[in-house]
Amino acid sequence: MVFMRQTIKVVIPTLNPGAGFLSLAEALNAQEGISPRDVLVVDSSSDDDTVTLAKFFGFSIRVIPRKSFSHGKTRKEAAESLDTDIVVFMTQDALPAAKDSILRLCECLWKDDRIGVAYGRQLPKPSASLMAKHARLFNYPAESRIKTKADIETMKIKAAFCSDVFAAYNKCHLDAVGGFDDTGFGEDTLAAAKFLFHGYAIYYCADACVYHSHDYTCWQEFDRYMKTGRFHKENIPVFEKLGKAEGEGLRFVRSELKYLYEQGAGWQIPSAFIRNVLKYAGYFIGRHT
Repeated sequence: MVFMRQTIKVVIPTLNPGAGFLSLAEALNAQEGISPRDVLVVDSSSDDDTVTLAKFFGFSIRVIPRKSFSHGKTRKEAAESLDTDIVVFMTQDALPAAKDSILRLCECLWKDDRIGVAYGRQLPKPSASLMAKHARLFNYPAESRIKTKADIETMKIKAAFCSDVFAAYNKCHLDAVGGFDDTGFGEDTLAAAKFLFHGYAIYYCADACVYHSHDYTCWQEFDRYMKTGRFHKENIPVFEKLGKAEGEGLRFVRSELKYLYEQGAGWQIPSAFIRNVLKYAGYFIGRHT
C-alpha cells in the first residue's frame, strides 16, 4: 500500500454515541496513514463520556452547543477550519472494516484530481436484520464506479448519491463549490450535486469499507422518508436538474423481495411490503405538505 501524498483530517460529529464509540476510537487509532491528532471530534455537548474518551485517545476536540448542531452547517464550519488537503467525514456509528479503510478512500482523490468526493462501501453489521442487510447490499455494491455530470441523463438522482457516513472530500474542490449548505438533512447529496454541476466527479470506492447499518422500526422508516420528501421539496432547483430516479423504488422492492425469498425468509415479505408502503407514504407526505 502506498501512503498518502496529501494531508488528511478526519471529522466525526458526536452526540452521546455510547459504548460503540470506544470501538470506533480504537479502530481509528489503528488506521494507517493518520495519527490521533488528525481526528477531530465535534461533540454536541454529550451527556456521556465521549469527550473524556476522545481526550484519552489523543483526538482533537471541539464542543458545540447541542442546539447549534446542523448536519450541513457543522460540517461546513469544521471543514473550513481545517488546513488539510483531504477531509474525511464519518458518523459516530460507523466502524472501519480494515486498518487501511481511510487510506484506501483517500487514495481515490489523489490519484484522480477530477474527483470532488469519494464515498466508501457500507457493510451491514453482523447483527443486522435481513432487510437492513439488503438495504446495504443494494445501495453499496461490490463494484466501484465513477460518476460525472454526463451520468445524470441515465442515473438521474442516483448520480448524486453519496453518504457522509464515510466520505472523503478534496478540500480545495469543496471550497470551490461553496462547501456544505446549511441544512439539517442531506448535506452530502447537495454537496455531491454541486460537484457534478461544476464538472467534478464522484467516486464510489467499494474497496474502502465500514460497518454501518440500522434496524429501523416501521415508524422510523416513515419519519426518515418524510424528511427525505421534505428535503426534496425544499431543494426543488437542485432536483429539477437531476431529475427523478424513474423506477428506482420499484427496483429496490423487487430486489428486496427476491433477497428475502432466496434467504429462506419468505415469511418476512408481508412486513417488507408494509414497510415499503410506509416509506412511500412518508415521502409523499413530506414532498407534498
